[in-house]
Amino acid sequence: MKRIIFLFIFAAVSINAQRLIIAGKITDQNYNPLPLANVSIKNSAIGTSADQNGDFKLDGKITYQDILVVSYIGYITKEIPVTSINYSEAIIIKLERAILTSQTVLVQGSVGEEGVTPMSFAKLDRETIEESYINQDIPEMLSYLPSTTFYSEGGAGLGYNYLSIRGFDQRRISVSINGIPQNDPEDHNVYWVDFPDLLESTDLINVQRGAGAGVIGYPSIGGSINIMTSSFSDRPKMQLEASLGSFNTRKYSALFSSGLIENRYSVYAKISQTLSDGYRDLNWIDFRSYHISAVRYDDNVTTQLNFYGGPIADGLTYNGLAKFAIKDRELRKHNYSYWEAVDNEYTYVIERRQDEKENFSQPHYELLNDIKINDDVTLNSALFLVLGEGFFDYDGSWSVFYDDYFRLKENGFDAAMEPANALIRAYVDNAQWGWIPRLSLNHDNGDLILGGEIRFHKSKHWGNINFAENLPEGVTKEYQYYYYEGAKDILNVFAHERYDVSDKLNVLLEGQLAYHKYTLHHEKYVGTE
Repeated sequence: MKRIIFLFIFAAVSINAQRLIIAGKITDQNYNPLPLANVSIKNSAIGTSADQNGDFKLDGKITYQDILVVSYIGYITKEIPVTSINYSEAIIIKLERAILTSQTVLVQGSVGEEGVTPMSFAKLDRETIEESYINQDIPEMLSYLPSTTFYSEGGAGLGYNYLSIRGFDQRRISVSINGIPQNDPEDHNVYWVDFPDLLESTDLINVQRGAGAGVIGYPSIGGSINIMTSSFSDRPKMQLEASLGSFNTRKYSALFSSGLIENRYSVYAKISQTLSDGYRDLNWIDFRSYHISAVRYDDNVTTQLNFYGGPIADGLTYNGLAKFAIKDRELRKHNYSYWEAVDNEYTYVIERRQDEKENFSQPHYELLNDIKINDDVTLNSALFLVLGEGFFDYDGSWSVFYDDYFRLKENGFDAAMEPANALIRAYVDNAQWGWIPRLSLNHDNGDLILGGEIRFHKSKHWGNINFAENLPEGVTKEYQYYYYEGAKDILNVFAHERYDVSDKLNVLLEGQLAYHKYTLHHEKYVGTE
């Protein structure tokens, strides 16, 4: 969303033409005053602030060679040469609201600019998102962009959804939130389900098609997606919403924004719950979401704390359908855990159990800093911690076909019969933390971004028998029939240079050196190290 500030300027010129008085009023596009907006002369001590009505008066040794600077927190600062001011009429200054004030280097390096960025890209701003977003997941929202497609396991666009760009699946697409990578370190997949309702707090999504975009963390083959959240609002706001849709889909949300406090602080909080019975059988969801942000604005430093995520629960739906079933309005709603089909008919099916479900929670903690060293040098820092813990229960009836599949005999249990009708619980516990610094250097004919990434990931995986018939005495839900730990260490440095050869030709150069260390250890039974 763009704001327009109207700055009405009047001037009185002294006899020696070296002293000007500039007075006016600063408002937004709806003529609402912007109180305490800053007005100053560049590289001088001459400055003032607008009053509560947006009125100001600037008086001092102002010359026609000076630059007038108009700034307001949350907006991109504008500089106006005094010589360009037409004192006979009011002038209009368009200010673009800052996308994410604590990630200016990321915005500069990864957000495409028409006619400037030498790559194929598309972007969704806050206004576009608000026009079309209700409760759908991010892949569906992005599927309307060129060369971008998605599919939904459940058919309703909620739950597990998968994205492709130019035919490349999401394992080959780099996805980041506020410049922090979101691809799972172990399988490089993106689990959109783990940050439900994030679009409600999203200010901009930039989608780049094709290889490159190392500035967001690491390069990709199919493309990159950078999602930028923003908690800034210059005015207090409270919002309550409820919606109802097909398949008994409901969403309830509450949003609060403090506006600007003492011209320095801003607080944002949002909670929501999305429920649905789903399009396919037993494809229910219960997604709870939270997003809390606090920002402090100083003269040359912006500090932002983000905390977002949400505990999720859903019924499992990951098996596809026969081609003939897709064309049948009733058959395509089935959600079998196994099926066989011959001559356009199901010959054998296993119904999905109602107790096959998932529970997972993955909170994100972010500390983002933007440090302006001088007019040409800016340092961004992103410290982050991501914790994930949860399980999914799935049908293990097929285990009767494998001798001692649960390793009961191997562990000394008297297993006279194979456990039947089993329900397996697969558990995962992981943690990821790191630091991503970026240094932006503006120079003649372009800019250079230097950055690095230090990231560590640790995980534990194990499986339990949540329920089964014919279990020998002494086997409890705490019994683990498999267990292993994983780890991944990532270290890299990168350089991102944009150089303007001429007004009509520019060059983008990227280079990156990365070190990845994978570990699989403490495997309980096979002994893999």
